[in-house]
Amino acid sequence: MKNTWLAAVMIGFYSLGMAQKTEKPPFIWGVASASYQVEGAYQADGKGPSNWDVYTNKYHVTEGMTGVNQTGNVAINAYDRTQYLQDIALMKKLGVNTYRFSIAWARILPQGTGRVNEKGMAHYIRFIDDLLENGIEPMVTLYHWDLPQALQEKGGWMNPQSPDWFEAYANLVFSRFGNKVKKYITFNEPYIENFLITPIVDNIIAQKRPPVGFTARQLALHATAAHHLLIANARVIQDFHQQKRPGLIGITLSLSPSIPMNPDDTADVNAARIQDGMHNRWFLDALFRGTYPEDILAIYQQYNPALKPTPADYALFGSVKPDFLGINFYAPAYVNADKSMPFGLKAFGNNPDSVQMFNGPVRPAYLYKLLMRLKDEYHNPLMIITENGAGFGERDDRLVDHQVNDLLRADYVKRHIDTAMQARKEGANLQGYTLWSLFDNFEWVSGYTRRFGIVYVNFDTQERIPKQSFFAYQQIIAAFKHGINLQ
Repeated sequence: MKNTWLAAVMIGFYSLGMAQKTEKPPFIWGVASASYQVEGAYQADGKGPSNWDVYTNKYHVTEGMTGVNQTGNVAINAYDRTQYLQDIALMKKLGVNTYRFSIAWARILPQGTGRVNEKGMAHYIRFIDDLLENGIEPMVTLYHWDLPQALQEKGGWMNPQSPDWFEAYANLVFSRFGNKVKKYITFNEPYIENFLITPIVDNIIAQKRPPVGFTARQLALHATAAHHLLIANARVIQDFHQQKRPGLIGITLSLSPSIPMNPDDTADVNAARIQDGMHNRWFLDALFRGTYPEDILAIYQQYNPALKPTPADYALFGSVKPDFLGINFYAPAYVNADKSMPFGLKAFGNNPDSVQMFNGPVRPAYLYKLLMRLKDEYHNPLMIITENGAGFGERDDRLVDHQVNDLLRADYVKRHIDTAMQARKEGANLQGYTLWSLFDNFEWVSGYTRRFGIVYVNFDTQERIPKQSFFAYQQIIAAFKHGINLQ
């Protein structure tokens, strides 16, 4: 099976006719994780509680979604050095040159501000050193959804002081990590956190189980949180550059092209335009054009009249640009008009495929279209795919004779890399691909019921078993490194 995959990869790359011997700077081949999803050790070494510690231990949010209460208290034990050194060895075997991971804010600032937890800080510095000693570059995400609970109780991202909190935290990280880290991501997927996951959690906590549909007002209020987050993003990028820090700093967005369910239906076409504005343009326009799209701002203000970006906000957005755009792509969204839904549209749950992926239809061509859109409409920023991956359930992730033959995931990864490389060949400024994820882990409101890893994890024993997709990705990286570099 491995030789078959290598032959297919080699033929696919040669067919593009873009072989060359060197790549400067090196193309990023990576894998990704997030602190709450992998670390465990939720009370170890002085760590403060995060909002997700409270969501899972007090409010049992996974039970509200899955019927089974599960937490990240242990996760996959990645905080433990004995375990993570074994995991780094797997990364070396895979052949990646980059590991994207996030910092648990409450692990280094238990109250979110103020006193530094030196044991937590020492953990991350040692982990970074261990990565570097093994030839793997750290790509640090400052915030991947786990907010210190002390700040959550002050209103979280709805609090206008939240940019101040984040700026102080980020500058602490910059000063302590020094020159060890050359690539930072400020935020991960502000759309998914603020307009999907947080409303789901809010509804579960309100004892609406399973979570009932969102209201337009509920979602529009979260536009305020997203606005504060984007202010924080700009300020921290500005600080990074003013301090003349080495390296690059960017932000990661979930980007999902919107497809009208019926392209001949005017209502569906309009619904897809609105969904594209909310999911994609709201953030892209702020980052690269300095303003929010007027049509979407007007919609949000109907339900949230207090949302009033100031000229100073827009001046900040206009003067500060990310060094790179992190792109999390899983699937496009098929959108239809639906008067019973917020904003008159339905964008999630429409999947016409007979084989169902957890988070949407498998459409690699839309990754190509997305990259070319960013090239043509947003001045071709430096782009790194910071997440791309798949989960298909027991059909693909069945452990048999100590092996997982996840051919659906392996095929998904290869096809998406192929189409991304085609966009790169045609001028998209794509400089990296980071797969989600190396390991099966805690998947937020879905707990441990959904596996996305290319390494199978036995959550009871912590045993790691590379899946067929691990070897498929390994061979893709090897083919690239052995002279078939694309530009």
